[in-house]
Amino acid sequence: MTKKNETKEIAKAEPTYSQRFTAMVVKEFGAQVGVMALTPLQQKLAQHMFIGIDTQLKALEAKRDDNKPAIVWSNINMGKLAIDAMHRVELGLDALIPNHISPIPYLNGKTKKYDLDLRIGYVGKDCYRRKMAVDEPVDIIYELIYGSDEFSPIKKSALSEVESYEFKITNPFDRGKVVGGFGYIIYENPTKNKLVLVSKADFDKSKGKAQTDKFWKPYEREMQFKTLVLRTTSQIAIDPAKVNASMATVEMDEAVMASALQIEEKANKTPIDIKPETTESTKAPGDPKETEDSNFEPPTPEEVAEAEKEEITDGDDDHKWMDEDNK
Repeated sequence: MTKKNETKEIAKAEPTYSQRFTAMVVKEFGAQVGVMALTPLQQKLAQHMFIGIDTQLKALEAKRDDNKPAIVWSNINMGKLAIDAMHRVELGLDALIPNHISPIPYLNGKTKKYDLDLRIGYVGKDCYRRKMAVDEPVDIIYELIYGSDEFSPIKKSALSEVESYEFKITNPFDRGKVVGGFGYIIYENPTKNKLVLVSKADFDKSKGKAQTDKFWKPYEREMQFKTLVLRTTSQIAIDPAKVNASMATVEMDEAVMASALQIEEKANKTPIDIKPETTESTKAPGDPKETEDSNFEPPTPEEVAEAEKEEITDGDDDHKWMDEDNK
């Protein structure tokens, strides 16, 4: 046998980034959750995570500025990514479902590599907060209210044991401008149903937090709906017995990021180096839904980063459960 053949036989095949990614996620589960193997669902979610990130990296690399490092797997901080991916897999989030997870790369000036932020979108927030509820909702209704609509909230009182509402669309093809919105959280026990009202002033407040109007101006209705979902899901009572390290970590990270962005805004700085692309996928059952007016046009990929930045500062009450547990 020739020396060349011997070398070929003993040489180990370099693992693919897909294999490395999955192996690192499994390792993090073992280190932080005490589980040495992924369930079939978790394996699927990890695979979807890799596919979603890989698609994003390729799309971003095609638009990369020449003066920045290549946006490829070899330039990604894999250690941080594995930990973040593990938390999102444990929460049951799917990177191939729109608005579950948006991979947003930040160029680290020290390492000259990209730290990949797996930003959880409003659909993902709706998904995992339902699961973590003291009483998991049977359904949640989200509705934007227009000027020509007739809406009357029915709050709990001596005359009504169930919180509810009356809603009528009087002119479906010319409803006017959005004047507010409501979320209705439905439980198996109807006396626990909760009506969440979001005013036009609330929408304007969220809009005012944006650094620019590049997203709110062309997609105001979509952003109002996103705000409505975040405000509603923040009212779901979280069960301390269900809270795991993953939920605590992602929500704490959001709180820290929100504070950092507020500081950056005051300093007139831009925290994101590059803008992301979204991946295409079919919307899955169980996503936050509207009962009317659901034909929203998707935003352009170049505007997703701005929307995601606003998203983490939108739900003012999202982290109250952490404060309450520490009392």
